[in-house]
Amino acid sequence: MTTRKINSTLDSIAQLQIDSINVVTRAHYMPLFSRLGSYDTALLDSHVSKKHARTTEYWAHEASYVRSDLVPDLIAWQRRRWIDRSEHFTAEHHELSRKVIDYLRQCPGTTARELSSALNVAPVGEKTHWGWNWNDTKYVTESLFAQGKILSLGRSSQFERRFALASDVLPGDGAPVVPEAALERLILRSLRSQGIGTDHCIAEYFRLPLKLVGAQLEHMSQRGQVESVSVRGISKQCYLLPGTSIPRKIDDDLRLLSPFDSMVFNRRRLEAFFDFNYRVEIYVPQPQRRYGYYVYPILLGEKFVGRIDLKAERQKQVLKVQSVHYEQESDPEIERQLASELTMMASWLGLDEVEHKL
Repeated sequence: MTTRKINSTLDSIAQLQIDSINVVTRAHYMPLFSRLGSYDTALLDSHVSKKHARTTEYWAHEASYVRSDLVPDLIAWQRRRWIDRSEHFTAEHHELSRKVIDYLRQCPGTTARELSSALNVAPVGEKTHWGWNWNDTKYVTESLFAQGKILSLGRSSQFERRFALASDVLPGDGAPVVPEAALERLILRSLRSQGIGTDHCIAEYFRLPLKLVGAQLEHMSQRGQVESVSVRGISKQCYLLPGTSIPRKIDDDLRLLSPFDSMVFNRRRLEAFFDFNYRVEIYVPQPQRRYGYYVYPILLGEKFVGRIDLKAERQKQVLKVQSVHYEQESDPEIERQLASELTMMASWLGLDEVEHKL
């Protein structure tokens, strides 16, 4: 597996959502496995750690590895006010911001923890101005990151962002974008990644303002940039890119999708287009969970045929199957493909075997 294939996949789906939960593997690794099979995750880690790479981290649907050329457009439209608290900064915070930028100019790839040590910033617990368990460096770096003044050269082994100036991370001259043009580009990229969708599908992919996306889609449809279509069983207007190829047949290959895969994180779209009701139950109390803690949808061709609750028990070197639920009666061929996929997945994760709990 080469970096070229990884880049090709990222060109297609545009983002890999990042999440700290590591029940099976980090969320951003799994979508590439689902589409490419076994690959060396170090290739992705290395790629996003390089200056001026084609992929870097920013806010998209959530914190994600995204195509670097999308970042200026995303900066123009992301509204993460709970992250960017600069409007509440004191003179001390503004001074710390200047120090952070000066330090990163000399030492790109530095974590917030390392910045705190280098700049002698008080640790968590000694200040309580906003009530969260962040110290001043964390507040400042998160705000600067949200503004796009600093970005990230990958993550450390402790899963911390390795901050750097935006000019060290992004290709190009850093010129500001026109918001209206940025919105149009993000709409087109969202459609390219999803194939077809309603205004909600298109807006939700990058968490864009729904009303503005809907209005822009109407203008773009009139100009021929997008095509307005109807889909049987879906009451809302749908859109796709002109010339979109619709395959006559989808091979019945089985894929396991992470709960944070870009194909499944819009639950409304899953129900409307695939008749698949899916919820992430990580934050649901255990007695109230219906299917399990970390449940992977099972995709066979173009149909979701079930879901499987998985856990990597690294000390035992096993990939544990906590439960499997099929949408209809189980099929021997589906079970065969599932067993094969699990075996390949366990090997990719460096585990010795697959263990069924039941």
